[in-house]
Amino acid sequence: MEQFPDLLKFRFNDSAYEYRVESFKAFLRAPPKKHKESPTTSDYVSISDEDLDRLLSQDATETVVAGNYESDISVIDGTVTAVSHDDVYFGDMRSAMETFPDIFRDLVYKEIGNDRMESLINAAWENGFFIKVPDSSRGLNISIVERSDRHSLSLKSVILVGDDSSVDITHSCYSNASPGSVHGKTVYLFIGKRSKVRFNYLQEKSKSITDLTYVKSFLSDYAEFKIFHVNRGSEKVVFANESIMRGEGSDFRTFGVSFTDGRQEMDIRDSSFQIGKNAYADVQVRGAVSGESKTMHRGNIDIEEQSILSNGFYDSKILLLSEQGYANSKPALIIKNNNTKSKHGSAISSIDEDQILYLRSRGIDSDMAKSMITEGFLGYSMERSGNDMLMKKVHDFAQAMMSDEKR
Repeated sequence: MEQFPDLLKFRFNDSAYEYRVESFKAFLRAPPKKHKESPTTSDYVSISDEDLDRLLSQDATETVVAGNYESDISVIDGTVTAVSHDDVYFGDMRSAMETFPDIFRDLVYKEIGNDRMESLINAAWENGFFIKVPDSSRGLNISIVERSDRHSLSLKSVILVGDDSSVDITHSCYSNASPGSVHGKTVYLFIGKRSKVRFNYLQEKSKSITDLTYVKSFLSDYAEFKIFHVNRGSEKVVFANESIMRGEGSDFRTFGVSFTDGRQEMDIRDSSFQIGKNAYADVQVRGAVSGESKTMHRGNIDIEEQSILSNGFYDSKILLLSEQGYANSKPALIIKNNNTKSKHGSAISSIDEDQILYLRSRGIDSDMAKSMITEGFLGYSMERSGNDMLMKKVHDFAQAMMSDEKR
């Protein structure tokens, strides 16, 4: 890691060089955090310096098996392929920063990141996708497939949505990388005035990977952003979803589902930072824990002093399916004015035996009853997405988790 500034000069001497340097400085300034939870002290997903060194190494020797990816944009081992579109710009970051220098200088490069690993990815990214949606684009559907079997890879992607537009985006992430692999990415969405964006995210990587993902949305006046995220794979997961709600009347909704089994560890973070007046944030996350796995839900509802007449809500529920599994939920409210409405809630419990008994009285065996209860508990969030792929994944994951737990 000490040689990384020299690596920046050698490998990334491009128009993003100064941004990379400032991002790396932000990483160095931010010390590793120790999270103390009563009555125990635990680092729920421990990312070591060795992990971060691998993230910086950008080993490009491993390549993914070629496949047919039916999507508008595919990101395969850092190589971006995009279909042509008459109005919407699809491309890769390295080309886009030369094509749209003013956008990168005035918008993208001003966002360094407020988490040390986020800043590190913003320093080390190799490539990523870039989408620019013009004003008044209605009813757009965009599909993105990301796949890498490389040992290490950092990606940065940007989505710009103009004013008065509506976009539905599905972003699916896969990998069969070797044990010890580390993948990191940031996805930044800049959403124009009165625009509506729905972002469907799936992470289904092999359980040999450390996956670090930061999704950050920046909302203008009366912009609406809904994110539906499902995390199932990877050995270690840090998934951070944060909305910077600068616009008046901006609206941020989150519906998240996580599955862990075996010895998986997940740290799921969903937060709002409300600056504009009359902003609304609603975060609802659900998790299922089995085996000896660990799940942590963190969430901040931060309503700034000037964000009067705003609302912020956070709700976390985690279902424990094994005695060895571990779960914790840590919501927080940071309210800086007295003209708002805000609340948080969390619950961790096992399956209700009365529910199992009821289903068994209807001729359903115990294993099927547990699977149905788990799917119902988690599927409710994804039903709101209207996305068939996500709903099917939740169904399949719930059944697979109960099968694994039975074994």
